Amino acid sequence: MNIWLLIAGVLGIFTALVHVFAGQVDPVRPFLKSTLAEVPKATLLACWHLVSVTLISSSLVILYIAWFDFSLQYLLVQFIGWLYVLFALVFISVGWYFFAHKVFFTLPQWILLLPIGGLALYGTW
Repeated sequence: MNIWLLIAGVLGIFTALVHVFAGQVDPVRPFLKSTLAEVPKATLLACWHLVSVTLISSSLVILYIAWFDFSLQYLLVQFIGWLYVLFALVFISVGWYFFAHKVFFTLPQWILLLPIGGLALYGTW
């Protein structure tokens, strides 16, 4: 068992659950009640759920590889790890554009995404 990957996977599942359940309360419900046209609204909601699928499936892959310590699959975990690091950088970049230095508190998603990516990368080296 690879403990670093196990921690990354558990943190990933936690993040997915926060996204699915808490995300419905704060950004999704108000967004769905907005006056935005139906097609962009449906497209953005689909993107929201694509993120949910990505968070859940990538975390399950990391957990599986961590549990059985499939070192032959570490390249896949490294790819997922870099994705999470890039996801965090996207939140920081977009947040900086809208909120400047307040990004670190206004869009805190990077706080969970960056450690998942870092642990996944560290666990494969």
